[in-house]
Amino acid sequence: MTCIFCGGSMTEGTTKDFTDLDTCMVIVKDVPCLKCDQCGEKVFVGHVVRALEKIIDSVRDSLMEVAIINYSDKAA
Repeated sequence: MTCIFCGGSMTEGTTKDFTDLDTCMVIVKDVPCLKCDQCGEKVFVGHVVRALEKIIDSVRDSLMEVAIINYSDKAA
């Protein structure tokens, strides 16, 4: 796959996803992604996006200010 921003090569890797829900900051670690070797742009494939949405929804109404979640623990 080619990066849509710079044309560099995309390789499989992992990253962190940060989501601000106003009442809570959700950090998901070790999220599978495609990373551009040239500019560092990250892209998630469809099933990863759906899993992230489920993870974020699961803590949306929590009383925590910050939630740090490991992707592989919750995506299954």
